Amino acid sequence: MAQYSYPVTNPFQARTVTEPDFDPDLFMDNLYVDFDKVRGEDFINDIYFTLNIDQDTRQLVDVTDEYVKIIFSGHRGCGKTTELKRLHNDLNHPDRYFSVFLSIEEEMEIGSFQPEDFFVWFILKLIESVQQAGIPVGMSGLNDLAKLFFSDKTVEKELKENFQTEVSLETGGGFSLLDWIKFKMVAKGIFAGSNQTSTKIREEIKRNTLDIITKINFALVDIREALKQNGKGRDILFIVDGSEKLKFEMYDYLFVQNSNLLKSLSVNLIAAVPIHAYYLIDRSPVNFTNQVIMPMIKLGDPDSQANRCFKEVISRRIDVDTFFDDGVLDECVRCSGGCMRQLLIIVNGVIKKSLGKKASLETAQLAIRELGRKMYELLDSQHLEALQKPTRQLGDEKVREMLFQLILLKYNGHTKLNPLLTPFVTIPHDGQ
Repeated sequence: MAQYSYPVTNPFQARTVTEPDFDPDLFMDNLYVDFDKVRGEDFINDIYFTLNIDQDTRQLVDVTDEYVKIIFSGHRGCGKTTELKRLHNDLNHPDRYFSVFLSIEEEMEIGSFQPEDFFVWFILKLIESVQQAGIPVGMSGLNDLAKLFFSDKTVEKELKENFQTEVSLETGGGFSLLDWIKFKMVAKGIFAGSNQTSTKIREEIKRNTLDIITKINFALVDIREALKQNGKGRDILFIVDGSEKLKFEMYDYLFVQNSNLLKSLSVNLIAAVPIHAYYLIDRSPVNFTNQVIMPMIKLGDPDSQANRCFKEVISRRIDVDTFFDDGVLDECVRCSGGCMRQLLIIVNGVIKKSLGKKASLETAQLAIRELGRKMYELLDSQHLEALQKPTRQLGDEKVREMLFQLILLKYNGHTKLNPLLTPFVTIPHDGQ
């Protein structure tokens, strides 16, 4: 990724750094803005309490009696990934947890992702994290898994000839730690396509999922003990940053139809899911009792603390006086509805509309109206009918779709129409 000197003054760089999918290191690049005071810390405190972390000392009081699974959700672009990374940085501490951060979008090929791949990447990311920490671990549990995945001679041959990865099965029937690391280096390419290796592993997991989980749990016993002995953490925590780009069916399979599988993993887990999947999971027969939803930020007048925080996000990225006339950034924030992703989309749209020159308020309003019209054109008659109902059931399919598409924004206790749509849709009772 190119290096930028923030706040940027170059119009082409301004266009790039306000793209909603631009992914800088917010903490290293000094782009992070703390929203705790305006969003509230209840959702973070709930997570710490569930993980037995003392609110005052931030220390792990004692390991949890059972391995907890926390479902974490919120609107697209509300800052879930940022908060998960902050949690990881804070909880990954010798007096707390050995935290493993798994980003589905970064590690895996989203278009070809299958539910079975989750368990493969769980294993690979754990091994990579342990290896990076320099912790020697017993290989018996990992060897059992390797024997299931890689003992087939056609797999060994394909890895060598097609993926230039030569691995050797030891007498115990498994890979060495180095072999696992070498496999991880090519795993994204393997699971991106159809080949004998990906087919063999997926079929093995699908056919013997509970046996695979048992072997994973057996491996976790050795790894957990090694981590404690080497002062790397009192227990293991997995933080899984889900992807809005994954097919809805993947979340349905993992968290609803087969939720008992994830709950059987002997590890503490925070799993981020899209908001439309969250309300489906909430209705699952095998309920995840620990659920946290990250609230949207309620904006106020231009001088309110919430609005100032939103403006600071943009002013850290671009030189506002170079690109916006007075009042333009306030208008962008107002129309964001308290959604950070939408704010970036709006600011980026205004920069593009003005072709990188200083944008007037009139130009900004034109760009914002165009964004609203595009969103309006996504609505069908059933969406419009659902919007007009006096009550909105969050479990209804159309309501879930509109939450995911940011047509509806959920604040603490109520939903509200996206402000981009107010010129096109009239709802007398909006804001329930």
